[in-house]
This record gives sequence, structure tokens and C-alpha cells, in this order.
Amino acid sequence: MKLPVLLAATLLVANVAFADDRPVVLEENQIVVQVNGMVCSFCAYGAEKALSKLDCLDRAEFGDGVLVDIDTLRITLALRPGEKIPFRKIYQRIKNAGYDPITLYLRSEGTLERSAGRLLLRDAKSGQVFSVVGGEIEGVPDNANVTLQARLVASQIPELGADDVVEVTIDRLISDSDRAREDG
Repeated sequence: MKLPVLLAATLLVANVAFADDRPVVLEENQIVVQVNGMVCSFCAYGAEKALSKLDCLDRAEFGDGVLVDIDTLRITLALRPGEKIPFRKIYQRIKNAGYDPITLYLRSEGTLERSAGRLLLRDAKSGQVFSVVGGEIEGVPDNANVTLQARLVASQIPELGADDVVEVTIDRLISDSDRAREDG
């Protein structure tokens, strides 16, 4: 009896420890939340049910706008085009469902601008503003139109106000050639 329990616990720890190693791939109008605490399909259903009530979801995707993957411990949300990301609502629904959001990944396309010493990206569709940090952005000129994939640490979300500029770290700057390959 102890051996199966020990084996299950070991697999669970391995799943949590290595879930971050798989690359996050985002499509347009999607965000991905890395979470801790989901260990079974019942857990996945609880998280999906809590998140499926968000107003911003494109319910044509994934059946209800939410896809939960317990193997990677990631939740993908399909947003309606032009919707601002409701960071605090997403964070709170995941917490209320009993899980810990760790990292939130997003994809944004817009124009870079400098303001008060910060590099800002204003999303072309939603108007949401992100403060962008990361090495890949250094050579990109101001007023350039870019598409990027970025992340933010979930622990900073509870302090965000409704209209705050959200600081994100670039994971990947998607160039025009990358976009052409993705579309093709």
C-alpha cells in the first residue's frame, strides 16, 4: 500500500517540478496561466468551471473558452478579440478554485513608445498598456510595431489597479518573418 502512494507522490512532485520546462506557445487572443496544485481531471474541471464564467472569453474556442492541461499544469484562456486581459479576475478565480497561479503568459501586438523612462507597448486591439522589459527589445526603435510574447509573475497581480500599466518581461519578440511562418 505504501509503495503505490509513494510512487504517486513522486510522480506528482516530478510533474510540478518539470511542468515549466515545456515551452509556452501562444496563439493570437490567448493567454496561458501556469498553476500549481492541479493533480487530476477533477481539479481541472473545477478550474475550468471557475474560469469559464469570465466575460472576456471567446466561447467558440475550447468549447467554453478555457482549456486546462493537467500534464503541463497550464490553463489556456481564449479571449475575444480586442478584450483587455482582466488579470485580477483571472488570478482571483484561480485562487478561489484552490490553485496557485504562478506565471501568466500573454501575446500582444502594438506600438512601442517611451514614457517617463519606460518602454511601453500599447496593444493595438485592446488599448491595454504594458511596460516592457527584457533584452530582446533593446535594439527595437521607438514607434515600431511589434508582436511579442511576454510573461508576468502572478504574485504582482493582486496589487494591480484596474487601469495600471502592467510590467511584463519579454519571452520572445515575434518578427514579421516569424509571423509569416506562423500564418503560412
